[in-house]
Amino acid sequence: MTRMAPKREGLKASQTAKQVAVVGGGIMGAMTAAHLVDQGAKVTLYDPNLMGTGPGASVDTGRSFRVHYGEDKGLIKMAVRSRVLWGNWERELGRPLLHTTGKLLIEEPGDRHARDSWRAMRSLGLRADRMSKGAVSEEWPGLHTGAATVDRMGGVLDPMVILQGLLVWLASRGVDFKGEAFDVTTTAVECAKGRAEFDSVVLTAGAWTRRWTEVSMEVTRQELVYFDASALGGRLQNLPVFSHMESGFYAIPTVKDGRIKVANHHPGVQGHPDGDARQVSAAFEQEARKFLGRYIPELAEADVARRYVCFYSGTADRDFILDRTSEGLVIGAGFSGHGFKFAPLIGRLLAQLALGLEPEVNLDRFSMKRPALRGARTKIAV
Repeated sequence: MTRMAPKREGLKASQTAKQVAVVGGGIMGAMTAAHLVDQGAKVTLYDPNLMGTGPGASVDTGRSFRVHYGEDKGLIKMAVRSRVLWGNWERELGRPLLHTTGKLLIEEPGDRHARDSWRAMRSLGLRADRMSKGAVSEEWPGLHTGAATVDRMGGVLDPMVILQGLLVWLASRGVDFKGEAFDVTTTAVECAKGRAEFDSVVLTAGAWTRRWTEVSMEVTRQELVYFDASALGGRLQNLPVFSHMESGFYAIPTVKDGRIKVANHHPGVQGHPDGDARQVSAAFEQEARKFLGRYIPELAEADVARRYVCFYSGTADRDFILDRTSEGLVIGAGFSGHGFKFAPLIGRLLAQLALGLEPEVNLDRFSMKRPALRGARTKIAV
């Protein structure tokens, strides 16, 4: 069986296994727990909901994978590394997790992001194409985007299959699943079953992070509309994820349920999942339909299969927080909007922090004390 990393990297065989708590059982907590287990730690995972269920941001039917990030070669390299790790997990779990379709960036006059992404990817030896309107229509009949840049490493991740698979994998390796955490410190967690002491605690609680520590992060309300795409028939199988930088709109096809999810990456109004009715406004649904119909005209009148609201946990500069507090609590936060794709790598990095190992990626840009966290809010790159 393919290992996620060399077993117990950096630990001596004579050492007693470290006891580590992970608070938050979404994709980041799951991947952190998995790498901790792989390094020989004994892990307790706290979450009020069974993995793959509940109101957390990880629960969905499809997530975009892409490596393009404009001129940001640092994130491109991290995304490429994450893609390798997703392949390892496909072999480990024995099931497909990433459906490679490509990620298409719709180009508009004055749009630098698509062109910068193409140049950066090509300079790193990665496959990216610039395509004319005719070439797009020829490869994907029914998709009318005009000129576009295509990240050929892109595609769609299946969150439910991933989380359900990780749940079984972690349980089979002795992870102790407990319910909601009431109190969290650097060395202890209290829940309904009592208080337990640990060598290290990792907090990956998404929108609930600030229950236990102060981080420079906002939680915003993001509306989602899932359109019935069954009219496309077999063409849906190969349809790429596509997005428009300036407007922020994107579309993710999910073959297994015959739908296309349309949403907007730009941060919405501030909110919180607790107590939200998750109602999508008629105005947003109209905008989503207009976006879909513009590029796939035959779906302009498609039925709506589902309406939902998720919550982004984002920083001002839209980079992640991967750090320790001054007291020693390990923090993984600010992932929403573009973090899911990095989960296997982020899990490794957080586990390395928790075990006192040197992270395999320089984490300076992800410091919780960086000045950019207090700067002007930026848009999330699509």
